[in-house]
Amino acid sequence: MKLARTVLAACALAVAACGTVSLPPVRVLGVKNDEAHKPTYNGLAIKSGQLVLTESPDATSYVFVLIPKKFYAFTHAAVISVEDGEPWVYDVTGEVKTFPFKKRLMDNVTGKMYRRRLFEYVAPNLYAEIYDPPAGADGEKLAAFVRQKYAEGVEFDSYFDFHDHTKLFCSELVAMAIESAGGPPTAPEPSNPNPSIVEGMKWLGVPPGEALPAGRFADPARYVGALGQFPTRTAAWSYFEAKHELHRRFTMDQRMGFLLSVDGNGRVDVRPEISAFTARAGHLFDADPNPPEPGDPRIEAAVRRLAADAFGPFPADAPAASPAAPVTAP
Repeated sequence: MKLARTVLAACALAVAACGTVSLPPVRVLGVKNDEAHKPTYNGLAIKSGQLVLTESPDATSYVFVLIPKKFYAFTHAAVISVEDGEPWVYDVTGEVKTFPFKKRLMDNVTGKMYRRRLFEYVAPNLYAEIYDPPAGADGEKLAAFVRQKYAEGVEFDSYFDFHDHTKLFCSELVAMAIESAGGPPTAPEPSNPNPSIVEGMKWLGVPPGEALPAGRFADPARYVGALGQFPTRTAAWSYFEAKHELHRRFTMDQRMGFLLSVDGNGRVDVRPEISAFTARAGHLFDADPNPPEPGDPRIEAAVRRLAADAFGPFPADAPAASPAAPVTAP
């Protein structure tokens, strides 16, 4: 499965999901204000220990969607710490170390903990939502945990090994912080059994069979607010539903090359028909005077109609395909 290896390799070397290109200003797209959530910062009810989940604009976000067996929105997770009245975001992420180049691919990906202002952190991303910590987790203790890891200079784990905490990746950091603050433990869950995903993960040295997606920490009951480049939350969640539909259609006979391509310079691109589909999904309700809220079944129904028009019908009860025989890139 040469193509699977090539795509995953290119994605690994672009693992730092936050870009540096000029982007539109961050907009607040939604806020939760009640007795427990009174505005503290730009209309948002920000507190220490809250979680920030973001969606990267990079092509790598389409790979992250496919790795877990179950679909999850968002590609990165971080923690807020309010310091002197200002919210700072702590996360751990990786980047490519280009020289000297090491033989084992993932040994060229390094990284560390970062501390950035909330809007600075969100700016390079398509979208972000803020959530209260899970029940039982003390927000101040949760924030103290990530501050301590930052002070320790914790490094990024390019092999995404949840069972070795000497280095950390984003959702591992958040899971450990929640548990240290009295919240529930978060265990990895099954990864996608699709042969191209499994073979690619093995080749990279990433533990196959399990994943800890950032979207595990999203819970509508704990929603606090939304920020980003979309015009509305409805548009953002219509986009997520489009990626959900791609995940649903990525059965055992599919390959990553059906969604992504790699050019001669190793740059990963989303295939035009795929990016056009997700872009159109984000505009499905632009003219609706009463657009559906996130979670409304009208979003799923509209996106599935759009997918049927773009790619052909795929019924809700369609059985998963059997694994295909080993193949090479088309």
